[in-house]
Amino acid sequence: MIIGTAGHIDHGKSALVSALTGRAMDRLAEERRRGITIDLNFAPLQFPGLEPAGIVDVPGHEDFVRTMVAGASGIDLVLLVVDAAQGPQPQTWEHLAIVEQLRIPRGIPVITKSDLADPEWCELVTSEVVARLATSPVAFERPAVVSPITGAGMADLSARLRELVAGAVTPTSSDGFRMPIDRAFSIAGVGTVITGTPWSGAIRVGDAITILPGGLTARVRSLEAYGRPVDIARPGARTAVGLVGVDRAAVGRGDTLVGPEPWWQPTSALDVSLELLPGAPPLSKRTRVRVHLGTAEALGRVYPRGEVPPGGAGLARIALETPLLARGNDRFVVRSYSPVITIGGGRVLDPLPPRRAGWPPGLSSADPGDRAGALIGRRPAGIARTDLPLLLGVTETEGQATLETRKDLATGGGRVIARAATVALRQAALTSVEAFHRREPAERGLSLETLRRSLKGPPEVTEAVLDGLLRRGELVLSEGVVGMPGFVPRLASGEALLERALARLEEAGLSPPTVAELEAELGGSDLLPSLRFAAQQGRVIAVENDRYYSKSSLNLFRDALRELAVDKPITPQALRDKLGLSRKYLIPLLEWADRTGITRRIGDTRVLA
Repeated sequence: MIIGTAGHIDHGKSALVSALTGRAMDRLAEERRRGITIDLNFAPLQFPGLEPAGIVDVPGHEDFVRTMVAGASGIDLVLLVVDAAQGPQPQTWEHLAIVEQLRIPRGIPVITKSDLADPEWCELVTSEVVARLATSPVAFERPAVVSPITGAGMADLSARLRELVAGAVTPTSSDGFRMPIDRAFSIAGVGTVITGTPWSGAIRVGDAITILPGGLTARVRSLEAYGRPVDIARPGARTAVGLVGVDRAAVGRGDTLVGPEPWWQPTSALDVSLELLPGAPPLSKRTRVRVHLGTAEALGRVYPRGEVPPGGAGLARIALETPLLARGNDRFVVRSYSPVITIGGGRVLDPLPPRRAGWPPGLSSADPGDRAGALIGRRPAGIARTDLPLLLGVTETEGQATLETRKDLATGGGRVIARAATVALRQAALTSVEAFHRREPAERGLSLETLRRSLKGPPEVTEAVLDGLLRRGELVLSEGVVGMPGFVPRLASGEALLERALARLEEAGLSPPTVAELEAELGGSDLLPSLRFAAQQGRVIAVENDRYYSKSSLNLFRDALRELAVDKPITPQALRDKLGLSRKYLIPLLEWADRTGITRRIGDTRVLA
């Protein structure tokens, strides 16, 4: 379990954490000199018989709110610290807005320094805080009134924390590993070390990892949690990861460590559900903002779908100036560009939005099935099944289970697509083949490759649709040609013209006319389909695309090749002397003999194959 602090500067967050853990929080010399927290500090909270919990102490000064956001990401419980004497201050409410936008699951308001305030005043401060938290989306428990100096109330707070830690559910490790990085440093003998709180999944020593958005790859050398070596890193524990293959200067806060899962990829745009705080300025098109997601901060411009008024919500696209790693359902915080104040936050609906995509109603639904339908619906080519965990923000198993609930989605070739699109592809394939039969009745059908290219769909899905049509017998495939079942080729121009053409080819022997010359001689037209039909029946043979030979003529040519090959190699000159053919006919005939395996060419001569 990860516990975080929030609250105004000098309200006693660090003193509270030190009293709970027994550890000093201000590790930096500058922090000790100035008496304020500047960077994130961490300490284990150990209860006998339980796994340690981690406490993240964040800075309260307004200059370090971006650091506070980085520390607040990924915590399970927030301690909202309020000075009993001063009461809530500006950063109290700003920090509260941040943890609300991040939807931290639970919280405890802690009224600290109770020894410095009258009981009546302390009660008024407590009442004010409780009244505000009553409408919070964070599930805040009853307040704790404490004094780390005198110890008043600390035993009760510690007991409550122990109960929460004992009841914490260990997150599943079946998801892909992701850990936003909040610190990076070097240790002699270990090399580059990064720290953070894992958000999902698990990694082990020796695993291959990637650092995004930069794309650096490395291997896990060592793992530690709260200063102790561990074999596996998973959510719920502050983790230090020693890396092999990464230079310290190449990694830092804002990067994200991910496992080998194929779906992780950075993005330069987010489609989001956006919420504005009541006092925020209205957002117009191209308003420049700061987006905080995980430990990353990226500048971006907002393109609202409509007006998003202060205190209201709406849909928007955020075009980022630098890429970051996001996942469906991720929570984020938005701060204005200048002056830098927290103005809202929201939820990622599509971490990899297509250009000019539609905005179907299910996109902002809490139901993963509705969101899956919307995400796929705004992508005509569908999505790869491996992208489901990233787009939906669920595990692979949950993603597959979601697909099974959607009868309007279909899978094929490793992709998920709207079933309506596969139905359209199926109908387009049948229509193309039927139209070809009407257009070319003498042909057996359409080549499979031509049909495949004519279908406008993802190649994997197109292949799956064609396989289904062939498997069910709705189409038939023979020698690379696709036709309708039961279709029998027939002559469109009639048998009489074909018979005359065949007779003319028989008469021409090894010097037949071209198809165009045949049509001119016989007074017909569109003779080519009829000759192809005859070739399918074995009555003639196409030696060239536009020149057909009778079978008896080609048998004579074979005999001539065999006779020549008895005494000497076959050469064009010898064949010309024997048959009296010009090169116009002789060379195509020799190439046909090579193609059909009658002869084999060796240099300028040929031998029987």
